[in-house]
Amino acid sequence: MGAEWVGAEMATLELGDPRLKQRVIRMIELFSANPEASIPKACGNAADTKAAYRALSSEAVSAEEIRLAHARAASERAAGFKRVLVEQDSTGLSLGDSDSRMLGLGPMGGSGGQRGLFVHSALMSTIEGVPLGIVSQQVWAREDAAEKRGTRRKRLIEEKESFRWLETVDAVESLLPHEVEVWISGDREADIFELFAMPRRPGVELVVRATHERKLAGEGFGYLHAAVEAAAVVGEMQVHVPRSRKRKERTAALEVRACTVTLEPPRNHLGRGDLSPVCVSVVRVRETRTVPEGEAPIEWMIITTVAVHGLEEAMEVVHAYAQRWKVERYHYVLKSGCGMEDLQLADADRIERALALYNVVAWRLLYMTYVARVAPELPCTAVLEEDEWKALYVVGSTRPRALPEKPPTVREAVRMIAMLGGFMGRKRDGEPGVQSLWTGFRRLMDFTIALRRLLLSTSCG
Repeated sequence: MGAEWVGAEMATLELGDPRLKQRVIRMIELFSANPEASIPKACGNAADTKAAYRALSSEAVSAEEIRLAHARAASERAAGFKRVLVEQDSTGLSLGDSDSRMLGLGPMGGSGGQRGLFVHSALMSTIEGVPLGIVSQQVWAREDAAEKRGTRRKRLIEEKESFRWLETVDAVESLLPHEVEVWISGDREADIFELFAMPRRPGVELVVRATHERKLAGEGFGYLHAAVEAAAVVGEMQVHVPRSRKRKERTAALEVRACTVTLEPPRNHLGRGDLSPVCVSVVRVRETRTVPEGEAPIEWMIITTVAVHGLEEAMEVVHAYAQRWKVERYHYVLKSGCGMEDLQLADADRIERALALYNVVAWRLLYMTYVARVAPELPCTAVLEEDEWKALYVVGSTRPRALPEKPPTVREAVRMIAMLGGFMGRKRDGEPGVQSLWTGFRRLMDFTIALRRLLLSTSCG
C-alpha cells in the first residue's frame, strides 16, 4: 500500500520509461512522509537512497516534466471553479558560499558571499485561499558578473530577470481551461509596463501592487499618485491581516479609493516606440484605525486590468491581492519545512529535480492547512487517505476507542495532526499553522507506515 494521491498527482508524467515514473512517485511518497529529513533519512534504507540519488543525477528525469504533471493536476482541480487566483513571487535558495563545490550556482547578492539559485513560482488558489498547486516555476542562477542598475534601461525586457513575470502569464494561459477566469497577482516587483501592455486572452486579469510613479495620458493630474489621491472614496472594507514574524494577526479597516487612468509608456524605455498607452483601474486602500505599536498601517496602491466601477469590484481586487502572501508561505514551507537549502547535492541540476519533487510535498502541506480553515466540515478523506486518517485517529485520540463509522472532519483531523507536532489546541491558540502541521504530519507518516506494514504482513500471513 502506498500514497495513492501521489500516483494521481503524477498521472500525466511522461519520462520515457515507466520505471523512472514509478521511482519519482516513490520519492515523492518518501519525501512527503518525512519532509524535514535529509534524503537518506527520508528514504530510510540503502536501496531507496541509492535509487533516489541515481534519479536525481539522471538527465532522463526532467524537472520540467515533473512540474508540468503537477500543474496539469492543479489545472484539473481548477476546472471546478468560476475564478481562480495565481500568486507569483521570487525567492532565493542559498546553497553555499564561495568555497562550495556545488556546480551551477550563482551569486545571491549582499555581503555574505552566498551562492545559490533563484526560484520564481506561481501558486494557484481558490478565491478563498485554498492552494490548488504550482502552475509555473522558473529556476536560474545569476551570472557572476553582477547586474548593474545603470544598464537596465539599455536592455530589452526579454534580457532582464523581470521578464519572468510575463512568462508566467503565458504559461498560465496555455495551461488553464478557457472557461476559468484567472486573476494573476504580483508584488511591487511586478509593476512592469510591459506586463500590463502584453496581450492576454479574455478572462485573464492582472492585480499588481504599484511602486513606480507613472505619467498619465490625457489626464488633468498628469501623474498616477496625484490622480489616485484626488479620486473619490468609494467606501470602506475590512481585510484579514495574517500573523507573521513582524506583526500580529488582525482585521484591518480600510478606506477605499478607485479610479480609471491611462498609463503612458515609460519615457526612457528602450522599446517605447513599440508600446501604446494602457488603460487600467487603480485601487488605493489605507488603514483608518490605530494599528498595534511597532507595526506599519496598511496602505496599498493596486493597479489592475479588472474594470473597477465601484466598491464591490474594488473589494474583489483587494481581496485577490491580499491572497498574494500565500506564495510567500509556500516558499517558506519549501525552505523551512522541506529543508531545500540544506540538501547536499553535487550541482544545480540535481537541486532543480529535487525542487520539482518537493513542490508537490510543500503544496500538500499547505493544502491541508487551508482546506481546514475554508471547508472545516468536509470529511478528512478530502486531504487524507483511509489508512492515514485511521492511524491518526488511533494515535491522536486522548483515550483508546473504536474507529468511527464516518471519518473525522478536515478540521478535526488537521488539529490532531498539528497536536502531534506540538500545537496545544487551546481556545486562544487559533488555528494551527504549517510549522506544527508539517512536524505532526511527519509523525503521522511514521504511524501510517507501521500500519501499512502490519496490514501487509497480515495479508501475507
